[in-house]
Amino acid sequence: MTKVDGTPEKRLFLSIISDYDLKTGLCELVDNAIDLWMSEGRRSGFEVSVELDVDRQVISVTDNAGGVAEGQVRLLMAPGASRNDPAAEVIGIFGVGGKRAGVALGEHVQIRTRHKKEKSLLIEITKEWIGTDDWHFEVFEIPNIKPGTTTVDISMVRQGFDKQDVESIRQHLAETYSWFIDQGVAVSLNGEELDPITFDVWSYPPEYPPRWASFDINPTRDGALAVRISAGLLGDRDIKGENYGVYFYCNHRLIVKELRTRDVGYFISSEAGVPHPDASLCRVIVDIQGPAELMPWNSSKSGLNYSHPAFAQLRPRIIDFASWFSSLSRRLKGRWDDEVFNYPTGEMEEVDPAAARSDKRKVLPKLPRSRRPPRVDELKEKNKRTVSEQPWTLGLVEAMGVVDLIVRQPRVETRNRIAIILLDSNLEIALKEFIVNRTDLFKPYKYNDAFIGQLFSRRSEVMKEVQAHISLSATILGKINHFYILRNKLIHERATIHISDTQVRDYRETVETVLKKLFALKFPTG
Repeated sequence: MTKVDGTPEKRLFLSIISDYDLKTGLCELVDNAIDLWMSEGRRSGFEVSVELDVDRQVISVTDNAGGVAEGQVRLLMAPGASRNDPAAEVIGIFGVGGKRAGVALGEHVQIRTRHKKEKSLLIEITKEWIGTDDWHFEVFEIPNIKPGTTTVDISMVRQGFDKQDVESIRQHLAETYSWFIDQGVAVSLNGEELDPITFDVWSYPPEYPPRWASFDINPTRDGALAVRISAGLLGDRDIKGENYGVYFYCNHRLIVKELRTRDVGYFISSEAGVPHPDASLCRVIVDIQGPAELMPWNSSKSGLNYSHPAFAQLRPRIIDFASWFSSLSRRLKGRWDDEVFNYPTGEMEEVDPAAARSDKRKVLPKLPRSRRPPRVDELKEKNKRTVSEQPWTLGLVEAMGVVDLIVRQPRVETRNRIAIILLDSNLEIALKEFIVNRTDLFKPYKYNDAFIGQLFSRRSEVMKEVQAHISLSATILGKINHFYILRNKLIHERATIHISDTQVRDYRETVETVLKKLFALKFPTG
């Protein structure tokens, strides 16, 4: 039998540099500090300070979690060595995160630590040390630093960073460690303490409140994880940021957010469907608690291992929730302001734990079959109060609804021509109603029937009268004139011109803008 030396080569440090960027590397260092704080009893006053010096391109992370004793200092360097019990509810188990993160961030790493009130120690990781085969390292005694503290200084950074990167890191830390910050952990960046950023911000439509389920799963025969899944229509929609999808926390640490992949039901028509603004109100939050060794995260805790047995057990329920609320989001499109965002408070509805942990593909009830009400009814409902106070606006509202009915008639080949004529006529009537009913602006003794008849023989003169009291942009005025000329061509000239869907849509939006200005009428989006 031949024995072969299995000692790892130091190049393993360099081989994993590509696994880390600034965010994941910094979070590994913060994770180490939090794990130590938790193992030491979660004493109050715990702080983690991150410093990113843009000018000097130096990174520094300091914590007061307790420091590393001299007898355990090898844990800072030896790959795979860790004080954490894999069965504990911690956020680091691989025994390599802090070491490789430091090396991944920079070529020169200095670690200063002081366990309680013992002597202060210094360890350095340099490219020269990595370049040798010798795993021995020197530990220097240095002038005392604060008791119970550890500082990691990283220079000769591999990936430069600027002020914009710093702000991105600020948000990332506030999101990743929001639960710990809520528990009293002070995380600061460049001297500024961070406020937690959480995502459990829901809307509570009366018929469709957010739902939650709490149950256990067993990724291994002897191991269990506690799971809580919360899902609903979000209440903090960010149109540009597209802040919807699935969010994963493992032992309270955010692992991934805004996940929209096939693994959680997206891009599958029978499930959550293709990610699209139509479904952008759906949010699912998965919070898993238990032994770190059973977690479905990857080794850098920056993503999920989709082949992990824990994820496999969770996947059907995640897809169930994501599909249901994505479908609901689409069904309510155009009515979000009134029927979703108008309900910022309420109570979540619990899903039966037995059903949640079952193998059933779906446990949520079927969404009721519902068709969006005709636009005319939608407009009348949305403007009920305005019509009550200004009865002359009812015809204007109904006419806009009728335009929608007309353009939805595929058998009517000239529907766009009819729509343009109706839109322009409705605009002209609206201008007349504004002048006739705003007697505070247009005195009846001057604006009598004869004067109004003469005034409305020229659209340009009407617009001058109205513009004296309301502000319309040059773009809107230009479109009104353009479509007025177009209508006149249809009515008074021999040629029959083609009207496109785009033209109808453009003029409808223009007329809606004017009606909003004249009478404060409301029009739903979509």
